Amino acid sequence: MDCYCDYDPPEFYNAQVIKAARKRHKCDECDRPMLPGENYERVTGKWEGELSVLTTCSNCLDIRQFVKNSVPCFCWAHGSMHDDAYSAIQDAYYRERDEVKGLFMGYGRRLIACRRKRSEIAKAEART
Repeated sequence: MDCYCDYDPPEFYNAQVIKAARKRHKCDECDRPMLPGENYERVTGKWEGELSVLTTCSNCLDIRQFVKNSVPCFCWAHGSMHDDAYSAIQDAYYRERDEVKGLFMGYGRRLIACRRKRSEIAKAEART
């Protein structure tokens, strides 16, 4: 299967996983707060002449890696990774249903973990 992603690549792109954040950040994929001490990905890039710094929480990184490992052609963009992941899984399921058994379940488990983390943080902040 050929893979063609229909987007313009950045002029430059640097991704690094930060171990134990020093300050609070917000995930650009799921909008949940990332607290000090959490691991996350920070990407610096330049798209269409605009410099951007994007952050991704560990739960969203897990989802992205799961889909990359499970779907031969996973084209995604920062800020829409969840929609892109779901679309890639749907496409794979409709093309090769027998080959991707359990793909929706694995994706769903990771998505629920992501939502639970957001809920836990919101509850903890409401108590303070």
